[in-house]
Amino acid sequence: MSGLEDRFFAAVAARDLVRPSVRALVVHDGSVLVQRPADSAPGGGYAFIGGEYESGDSFESRLRKEIEEETTARLVSWRYLFVVENRFVHAGHRVHALEHYVLATLDTTDVKSREGHIVQEWLPLDALGSADLRPFAVRDVLANGHLEQVRHLVVDGLSETPDIGG
Repeated sequence: MSGLEDRFFAAVAARDLVRPSVRALVVHDGSVLVQRPADSAPGGGYAFIGGEYESGDSFESRLRKEIEEETTARLVSWRYLFVVENRFVHAGHRVHALEHYVLATLDTTDVKSREGHIVQEWLPLDALGSADLRPFAVRDVLANGHLEQVRHLVVDGLSETPDIGG
C-alpha cells in the first residue's frame, strides 16, 4: 500500500464519522478511468475519481470540482447509478463511507493528473476482475456489465462480499 493512502485513511478514521462522497465511473472504448497514489506501483491500489462532500455541495458540483482539481478533463454529463455503504479496515483503521456512483462523460480521453500525488490510468474492462480496484464490489459490478441492475451495495468489513439491494 501507499504511504499517502495510509495517512489519508488514518485521518478519515480519526474523525469517526460516516464519509459521504461521490465517485465517477468514466467508461470509454472498453476501458474505465481510475486513479492510484503516485507513490504506489502501477497495477495496484486503484480507486474511482471523486471525493468527499463539503458543505453546500451537490453531486454535480462536487464531481466537477474533483475532476477539475485532480485531472486535465472537465465533466460533460453524468447520470446517477447507485449507492455503496462501504465499511472497511485499512492499516488497522476502521472507515465507514457512503459512496454515490455516477456514470460520467468527460470532454477528453487524454486525461492527465493535475496533482503530483495521484496518477490516472485507463484500465480495460475485460481485465478488471484481477485489478486491485476498490471497492471490489463496484469493480465486479462494472466488470460484469451490471451497472443498470444495481441500486444499493453493502460492503462490510474486509471480505468485500456485497449485499446487492434492489
